[in-house]
Amino acid sequence: MTAKRFNYYLVLILFCCICIYGKDVSYGSNSKIVVIQGNISQPKISYVNKSRVNNPGVKHKRVKRWLNGKPAIVNILVVNPKDSGALIKPAYGSYYIGSVKSVKEIAVIEDAIAGVNASYFKPDCGTPLGTSIINGKIITGPLYRRVTLGITKNNEFKMAKLDIDGEILIGDNIKLDLFNINQPVFSSRSYSVFTDQWGKKTPITSAYYSHIVVQNDSVSYVKNSSVAIPKDGFVIVGPHSFLPKSIKVGNSVKYNLKIKPNDWDDVEYAVGGGPYLVKEGRIFIDKQKFSRYFLWTKLPRTAVGYTKKGTLVLVTIDGRHKGFSEGATITELAKIMHEHGCYNAMNLDGGTSTQMVYKGKLVNYPTVKGGSRVTNALMIIIPTVNNFVSI
Repeated sequence: MTAKRFNYYLVLILFCCICIYGKDVSYGSNSKIVVIQGNISQPKISYVNKSRVNNPGVKHKRVKRWLNGKPAIVNILVVNPKDSGALIKPAYGSYYIGSVKSVKEIAVIEDAIAGVNASYFKPDCGTPLGTSIINGKIITGPLYRRVTLGITKNNEFKMAKLDIDGEILIGDNIKLDLFNINQPVFSSRSYSVFTDQWGKKTPITSAYYSHIVVQNDSVSYVKNSSVAIPKDGFVIVGPHSFLPKSIKVGNSVKYNLKIKPNDWDDVEYAVGGGPYLVKEGRIFIDKQKFSRYFLWTKLPRTAVGYTKKGTLVLVTIDGRHKGFSEGATITELAKIMHEHGCYNAMNLDGGTSTQMVYKGKLVNYPTVKGGSRVTNALMIIIPTVNNFVSI
Protein backbone atom coordinates (compact mmCIF):
# COMPACT_ATOMS: atom_id res chain seq x y z
CA MET A 1 0.00 0.00 0.00
CA THR A 2 1.34 3.40 -0.96
CA ALA A 3 1.86 6.13 1.66
CA LYS A 4 -0.75 8.28 -0.08
CA ARG A 5 -3.40 5.52 0.03
CA PHE A 6 -2.50 4.73 3.68
CA ASN A 7 -3.04 8.39 4.69
CA TYR A 8 -6.38 8.40 2.88
CA TYR A 9 -7.67 5.35 4.84
CA LEU A 10 -6.32 6.75 8.11
CA VAL A 11 -8.26 10.00 7.66
CA LEU A 12 -11.40 8.03 6.72
CA ILE A 13 -11.14 5.87 9.88
CA LEU A 14 -10.66 8.93 12.12
CA PHE A 15 -13.69 10.62 10.55
CA CYS A 16 -15.87 7.56 11.18
CA CYS A 17 -14.74 7.42 14.82
CA ILE A 18 -15.69 11.03 15.34
CA CYS A 19 -19.11 10.47 13.78
CA ILE A 20 -19.78 7.37 15.90
CA TYR A 21 -18.38 8.44 19.27
CA GLY A 22 -18.82 12.23 19.08
CA LYS A 23 -22.54 12.15 18.42
CA ASP A 24 -23.99 12.19 21.93
CA VAL A 25 -22.95 13.06 25.47
CA SER A 26 -24.31 11.11 28.41
CA TYR A 27 -25.56 13.11 31.38
CA GLY A 28 -25.28 10.33 33.95
CA SER A 29 -27.88 8.79 36.22
CA ASN A 30 -27.93 11.59 38.84
CA SER A 31 -29.82 14.14 36.74
CA LYS A 32 -33.22 14.86 38.27
CA ILE A 33 -35.89 16.34 36.04
CA VAL A 34 -39.24 17.88 36.94
CA VAL A 35 -41.46 19.15 34.15
CA ILE A 36 -44.73 20.91 34.90
CA GLN A 37 -47.54 20.70 32.31
CA GLY A 38 -45.73 19.24 29.36
CA ASN A 39 -44.69 15.82 28.10
CA ILE A 40 -41.15 16.09 26.79
CA SER A 41 -38.28 13.78 25.98
CA GLN A 42 -34.68 14.07 27.10
CA PRO A 43 -32.70 16.18 24.62
CA LYS A 44 -29.68 14.52 23.05
CA ILE A 45 -26.85 17.04 23.16
CA SER A 46 -23.25 16.94 21.97
CA TYR A 47 -20.77 19.75 21.53
CA VAL A 48 -17.44 21.11 20.35
CA ASN A 49 -15.79 23.48 22.85
CA LYS A 50 -13.91 26.59 21.74
CA SER A 51 -12.75 28.33 24.92
CA ARG A 52 -10.85 31.61 25.00
CA VAL A 53 -8.67 33.58 27.43
CA ASN A 54 -10.71 35.82 29.75
CA ASN A 55 -10.40 38.38 32.52
CA PRO A 56 -10.20 37.02 36.10
CA GLY A 57 -13.71 36.28 37.35
CA VAL A 58 -15.33 36.75 33.91
CA LYS A 59 -15.11 33.88 31.43
CA HIS A 60 -16.62 33.64 27.97
CA LYS A 61 -16.69 30.73 25.57
CA ARG A 62 -18.51 29.82 22.38
CA VAL A 63 -19.40 26.21 21.61
CA LYS A 64 -21.10 24.40 18.77
CA ARG A 65 -23.72 21.97 20.01
CA TRP A 66 -25.99 19.38 18.46
CA LEU A 67 -29.39 19.52 20.14
CA ASN A 68 -31.40 16.47 19.14
CA GLY A 69 -29.44 16.28 15.90
CA LYS A 70 -29.68 19.98 15.00
CA PRO A 71 -26.71 22.40 15.21
CA ALA A 72 -26.69 25.31 17.65
CA ILE A 73 -24.11 28.00 18.43
CA VAL A 74 -24.06 28.56 22.20
CA ASN A 75 -22.33 31.44 23.98
CA ILE A 76 -21.70 31.03 27.71
CA LEU A 77 -20.64 33.83 30.05
CA VAL A 78 -19.65 32.85 33.58
CA VAL A 79 -19.19 35.59 36.18
CA ASN A 80 -17.78 35.16 39.69
CA PRO A 81 -18.79 38.40 41.48
CA LYS A 82 -16.22 37.94 44.25
CA ASP A 83 -13.24 37.31 41.96
CA SER A 84 -14.17 39.96 39.40
CA GLY A 85 -15.67 42.64 41.67
CA ALA A 86 -18.39 42.92 39.03
CA LEU A 87 -21.56 44.93 39.44
CA ILE A 88 -24.42 42.95 37.92
CA LYS A 89 -27.55 44.92 37.10
CA PRO A 90 -30.31 45.51 34.54
CA ALA A 91 -29.99 48.74 32.56
CA TYR A 92 -32.20 50.62 30.10
CA GLY A 93 -29.60 52.95 28.63
CA SER A 94 -32.07 55.80 29.23
CA TYR A 95 -34.19 57.37 31.96
CA TYR A 96 -37.29 56.28 30.02
CA ILE A 97 -38.04 52.56 30.17
CA GLY A 98 -39.54 52.45 26.68
CA SER A 99 -36.43 53.84 24.96
CA VAL A 100 -35.16 50.77 23.10
CA LYS A 101 -31.50 50.20 22.16
CA SER A 102 -29.29 47.30 21.11
CA VAL A 103 -27.43 45.44 23.87
CA LYS A 104 -24.15 46.75 22.48
CA GLU A 105 -25.40 50.36 22.71
CA ILE A 106 -26.51 49.83 26.32
CA ALA A 107 -23.15 48.23 27.16
CA VAL A 108 -21.32 51.27 25.80
CA ILE A 109 -23.52 53.65 27.82
CA GLU A 110 -22.99 51.60 31.00
CA ASP A 111 -19.27 50.98 30.28
CA ALA A 112 -19.98 47.28 30.77
CA ILE A 113 -17.57 44.47 29.99
CA ALA A 114 -20.46 42.17 29.00
CA GLY A 115 -24.21 41.83 28.83
CA VAL A 116 -27.22 40.06 27.38
CA ASN A 117 -30.74 41.12 26.49
CA ALA A 118 -33.17 40.81 29.39
CA SER A 119 -36.91 41.50 29.79
CA TYR A 120 -39.79 40.75 27.50
CA PHE A 121 -41.34 43.94 26.13
CA LYS A 122 -44.17 45.30 24.01
CA PRO A 123 -42.73 45.79 20.50
CA ASP A 124 -45.04 48.71 19.70
CA CYS A 125 -43.88 50.90 22.59
CA GLY A 126 -40.80 49.22 24.12
CA THR A 127 -42.45 48.81 27.53
CA PRO A 128 -40.82 46.07 29.65
CA LEU A 129 -43.14 43.27 30.75
CA GLY A 130 -42.45 42.10 34.28
CA THR A 131 -40.43 43.12 37.30
CA SER A 132 -37.60 45.62 37.16
CA ILE A 133 -35.79 46.98 40.22
CA ILE A 134 -32.88 49.41 39.95
CA ASN A 135 -31.00 50.86 42.95
CA GLY A 136 -33.65 49.40 45.24
CA LYS A 137 -36.48 51.24 43.44
CA ILE A 138 -39.33 49.29 41.86
CA ILE A 139 -39.44 50.57 38.28
CA THR A 140 -41.96 48.04 36.94
CA GLY A 141 -44.04 45.47 38.80
CA PRO A 142 -44.52 41.71 38.36
CA LEU A 143 -46.65 40.35 35.53
CA TYR A 144 -48.52 37.01 35.69
CA ARG A 145 -46.29 36.05 38.66
CA ARG A 146 -43.52 35.13 36.27
CA VAL A 147 -40.14 34.27 37.73
CA THR A 148 -37.65 37.05 38.51
CA LEU A 149 -33.90 37.22 39.15
CA GLY A 150 -32.92 39.37 42.13
CA ILE A 151 -29.47 40.71 43.04
CA THR A 152 -28.76 41.96 46.56
CA LYS A 153 -26.39 44.71 47.65
CA ASN A 154 -23.86 41.97 48.47
CA ASN A 155 -24.08 40.55 44.93
CA GLU A 156 -26.00 37.50 46.08
CA PHE A 157 -28.71 36.06 43.85
CA LYS A 158 -32.35 35.15 44.38
CA MET A 159 -34.98 33.74 42.05
CA ALA A 160 -38.71 33.52 42.72
CA LYS A 161 -42.19 34.25 41.45
CA LEU A 162 -43.22 37.67 42.74
CA ASP A 163 -46.37 39.53 43.71
CA ILE A 164 -46.87 43.20 44.47
CA ASP A 165 -48.69 44.62 47.50
CA GLY A 166 -49.59 48.25 47.95
CA GLU A 167 -52.12 51.02 48.40
CA ILE A 168 -52.79 54.54 47.21
CA LEU A 169 -53.73 57.14 49.83
CA ILE A 170 -55.74 60.19 48.71
CA GLY A 171 -56.67 62.95 51.13
CA ASP A 172 -57.41 62.01 54.71
CA ASN A 173 -59.47 58.84 54.29
CA ILE A 174 -59.46 57.49 50.71
CA LYS A 175 -57.57 54.25 50.08
CA LEU A 176 -57.29 52.51 46.71
CA ASP A 177 -55.80 49.08 46.07
CA LEU A 178 -52.58 49.36 44.07
CA PHE A 179 -52.56 46.79 41.27
CA ASN A 180 -49.21 47.49 39.60
CA ILE A 181 -46.67 50.10 38.53
CA ASN A 182 -45.62 50.96 34.96
CA GLN A 183 -47.25 47.90 33.41
CA PRO A 184 -49.70 47.90 30.46
CA VAL A 185 -52.08 45.36 32.03
CA PHE A 186 -55.01 46.81 33.97
CA SER A 187 -57.36 45.62 36.69
CA SER A 188 -61.15 46.00 36.63
CA ARG A 189 -61.19 46.82 40.35
CA SER A 190 -57.73 48.12 41.35
CA TYR A 191 -55.44 50.97 40.24
CA SER A 192 -52.07 51.25 38.52
CA VAL A 193 -49.42 53.95 38.88
CA PHE A 194 -47.49 55.35 35.91
CA THR A 195 -44.41 57.40 36.72
CA ASP A 196 -42.62 59.78 34.37
CA GLN A 197 -40.15 56.98 33.56
CA TRP A 198 -42.96 55.29 31.65
CA GLY A 199 -42.93 58.04 29.02
CA LYS A 200 -44.72 61.20 28.02
CA LYS A 201 -48.31 59.93 28.26
CA THR A 202 -50.31 57.22 29.99
CA PRO A 203 -51.53 54.24 27.93
CA ILE A 204 -54.73 54.62 25.95
CA THR A 205 -57.67 53.06 27.81
CA SER A 206 -61.42 52.83 27.39
CA ALA A 207 -63.63 55.60 28.73
CA TYR A 208 -64.36 53.42 31.76
CA TYR A 209 -60.94 54.22 33.23
CA SER A 210 -59.98 57.43 35.00
CA HIS A 211 -56.51 58.99 34.79
CA ILE A 212 -55.73 60.95 37.97
CA VAL A 213 -52.80 63.31 37.43
CA VAL A 214 -50.64 63.86 40.52
CA GLN A 215 -48.13 66.68 40.66
CA ASN A 216 -46.29 68.01 43.72
CA ASP A 217 -47.92 65.19 45.72
CA SER A 218 -51.47 66.38 45.10
CA VAL A 219 -54.30 65.83 42.61
CA SER A 220 -53.91 68.14 39.63
CA TYR A 221 -56.86 66.98 37.50
CA VAL A 222 -58.81 63.87 36.47
CA LYS A 223 -59.62 62.78 32.91
CA ASN A 224 -61.15 59.65 31.39
CA SER A 225 -58.52 59.32 28.65
CA SER A 226 -54.76 59.27 28.14
CA VAL A 227 -52.97 62.22 29.76
CA ALA A 228 -49.47 63.70 29.94
CA ILE A 229 -47.39 62.40 32.84
CA PRO A 230 -45.85 65.34 34.74
CA LYS A 231 -42.10 65.34 35.28
CA ASP A 232 -41.28 63.96 38.71
CA GLY A 233 -45.00 63.21 39.13
CA PHE A 234 -47.24 60.27 38.35
CA VAL A 235 -50.69 59.28 37.14
CA ILE A 236 -53.12 56.83 38.74
CA VAL A 237 -55.18 54.81 36.25
CA GLY A 238 -58.15 52.62 37.16
CA PRO A 239 -61.91 52.06 36.84
CA HIS A 240 -63.82 55.26 37.54
CA SER A 241 -66.86 53.24 38.73
CA PHE A 242 -64.94 52.43 41.94
CA LEU A 243 -63.44 55.89 42.31
CA PRO A 244 -64.85 57.83 45.29
CA LYS A 245 -66.66 60.99 44.23
CA SER A 246 -65.08 62.83 47.15
CA ILE A 247 -61.72 63.08 45.34
CA LYS A 248 -60.95 66.74 44.64
CA VAL A 249 -58.21 68.77 43.01
CA GLY A 250 -55.61 69.59 45.65
CA ASN A 251 -56.08 66.36 47.65
CA SER A 252 -52.76 65.00 48.90
CA VAL A 253 -51.64 61.74 47.27
CA LYS A 254 -49.02 59.13 48.05
CA TYR A 255 -48.62 55.45 47.34
CA ASN A 256 -46.85 52.56 48.98
CA LEU A 257 -45.79 49.37 47.24
CA LYS A 258 -43.86 46.31 48.25
CA ILE A 259 -42.59 43.22 46.52
CA LYS A 260 -43.62 39.88 48.00
CA PRO A 261 -42.16 37.59 49.35
CA ASN A 262 -40.81 39.69 52.21
CA ASP A 263 -37.26 38.36 51.96
CA TRP A 264 -36.79 40.45 48.82
CA ASP A 265 -36.42 43.64 50.88
CA ASP A 266 -32.64 43.55 50.41
CA VAL A 267 -32.80 43.24 46.60
CA GLU A 268 -30.99 46.10 44.87
CA TYR A 269 -31.58 44.98 41.27
CA ALA A 270 -34.10 42.66 39.66
CA VAL A 271 -35.21 41.64 36.20
CA GLY A 272 -38.18 39.50 35.17
CA GLY A 273 -38.39 36.71 32.63
CA GLY A 274 -39.81 33.21 32.51
CA PRO A 275 -40.41 30.39 32.54
CA TYR A 276 -38.26 28.71 35.17
CA LEU A 277 -35.60 26.41 33.72
CA VAL A 278 -33.92 25.09 36.87
CA LYS A 279 -35.28 25.33 40.39
CA GLU A 280 -33.24 24.33 43.45
CA GLY A 281 -30.90 22.17 41.40
CA ARG A 282 -33.54 20.34 39.35
CA ILE A 283 -34.81 21.02 35.85
CA PHE A 284 -38.19 22.67 36.29
CA ILE A 285 -40.29 24.10 33.47
CA ASP A 286 -43.63 25.80 34.13
CA LYS A 287 -45.85 27.23 31.41
CA GLN A 288 -46.70 30.60 33.03
CA LYS A 289 -49.06 31.57 30.17
CA PHE A 290 -46.51 30.81 27.44
CA SER A 291 -47.74 29.14 24.26
CA ARG A 292 -46.82 25.60 23.22
CA TYR A 293 -45.09 27.04 20.15
CA PHE A 294 -42.91 29.24 22.35
CA LEU A 295 -41.99 26.41 24.70
CA TRP A 296 -41.37 23.50 22.37
CA THR A 297 -40.17 25.08 19.09
CA LYS A 298 -36.46 25.60 18.36
CA LEU A 299 -35.88 29.35 18.66
CA PRO A 300 -33.06 31.76 19.55
CA ARG A 301 -32.86 31.80 23.36
CA THR A 302 -31.32 33.79 26.22
CA ALA A 303 -31.11 32.52 29.80
CA VAL A 304 -29.68 33.49 33.16
CA GLY A 305 -28.92 31.35 36.19
CA TYR A 306 -26.58 30.96 39.14
CA THR A 307 -24.80 28.16 40.94
CA LYS A 308 -25.20 27.30 44.60
CA LYS A 309 -21.83 28.97 45.25
CA GLY A 310 -23.05 32.25 43.74
CA THR A 311 -21.55 32.19 40.24
CA LEU A 312 -23.67 33.82 37.53
CA VAL A 313 -24.24 31.94 34.26
CA LEU A 314 -25.51 33.71 31.13
CA VAL A 315 -26.30 31.78 27.95
CA THR A 316 -27.43 32.66 24.44
CA ILE A 317 -28.34 30.15 21.74
CA ASP A 318 -28.56 31.39 18.17
CA GLY A 319 -31.43 30.20 16.00
CA ARG A 320 -33.16 30.57 12.64
CA HIS A 321 -29.88 29.93 10.78
CA LYS A 322 -30.72 26.66 9.01
CA GLY A 323 -27.88 24.17 8.96
CA PHE A 324 -25.68 26.44 11.06
CA SER A 325 -27.54 27.26 14.29
CA GLU A 326 -31.21 26.30 14.54
CA GLY A 327 -31.95 27.31 18.13
CA ALA A 328 -33.28 25.35 21.10
CA THR A 329 -36.51 24.36 22.76
CA ILE A 330 -37.08 25.41 26.35
CA THR A 331 -36.28 21.83 27.38
CA GLU A 332 -32.91 21.89 25.61
CA LEU A 333 -32.11 25.28 27.11
CA ALA A 334 -32.99 24.04 30.60
CA LYS A 335 -30.71 21.04 30.13
CA ILE A 336 -27.80 23.30 29.17
CA MET A 337 -28.31 25.56 32.22
CA HIS A 338 -28.49 22.49 34.47
CA GLU A 339 -25.37 21.09 32.83
CA HIS A 340 -23.49 24.30 33.72
CA GLY A 341 -24.24 23.82 37.39
CA CYS A 342 -27.14 26.24 37.83
CA TYR A 343 -29.00 25.89 41.10
CA ASN A 344 -31.69 28.25 39.78
CA ALA A 345 -32.16 29.45 36.21
CA MET A 346 -34.78 31.15 34.08
CA ASN A 347 -35.48 32.05 30.48
CA LEU A 348 -35.19 35.66 29.30
CA ASP A 349 -36.57 37.26 26.15
CA GLY A 350 -35.38 35.48 23.00
CA GLY A 351 -36.07 35.38 19.28
CA THR A 352 -34.82 38.50 17.53
CA SER A 353 -33.86 39.95 20.94
CA THR A 354 -31.18 37.32 21.70
CA GLN A 355 -27.79 39.07 21.97
CA MET A 356 -24.58 38.71 23.95
CA VAL A 357 -21.88 41.37 24.08
CA TYR A 358 -18.39 40.78 25.46
CA LYS A 359 -15.58 43.36 25.54
CA GLY A 360 -17.40 45.69 23.17
CA LYS A 361 -18.18 43.04 20.57
CA LEU A 362 -21.36 41.20 19.67
CA VAL A 363 -20.22 37.58 20.10
CA ASN A 364 -23.35 35.72 18.97
CA TYR A 365 -25.15 35.65 15.62
CA PRO A 366 -28.50 37.43 16.11
CA THR A 367 -31.22 37.26 13.49
CA VAL A 368 -31.00 41.05 13.04
CA LYS A 369 -27.61 42.30 11.89
CA GLY A 370 -25.90 44.16 14.74
CA GLY A 371 -28.62 43.09 17.20
CA SER A 372 -32.19 44.33 17.43
CA ARG A 373 -33.26 47.08 19.81
CA VAL A 374 -34.53 45.88 23.18
CA THR A 375 -36.02 47.46 26.28
CA ASN A 376 -33.21 46.58 28.69
CA ALA A 377 -30.15 44.40 29.18
CA LEU A 378 -28.46 42.57 32.03
CA MET A 379 -25.04 44.20 32.35
CA ILE A 380 -21.73 43.04 33.84
CA ILE A 381 -19.74 46.10 34.96
CA ILE A 382 -16.23 46.10 36.41
CA PRO A 383 -16.03 49.32 38.51
CA THR A 384 -13.15 51.74 37.91
CA VAL A 385 -11.50 49.44 35.37
CA ASN A 386 -11.56 50.16 31.65
CA ASN A 387 -11.39 46.63 30.28
CA PHE A 388 -11.92 47.25 26.60
CA VAL A 389 -12.35 49.74 23.80
CA SER A 390 -15.74 49.60 22.07
CA ILE A 391 -15.74 49.39 18.28
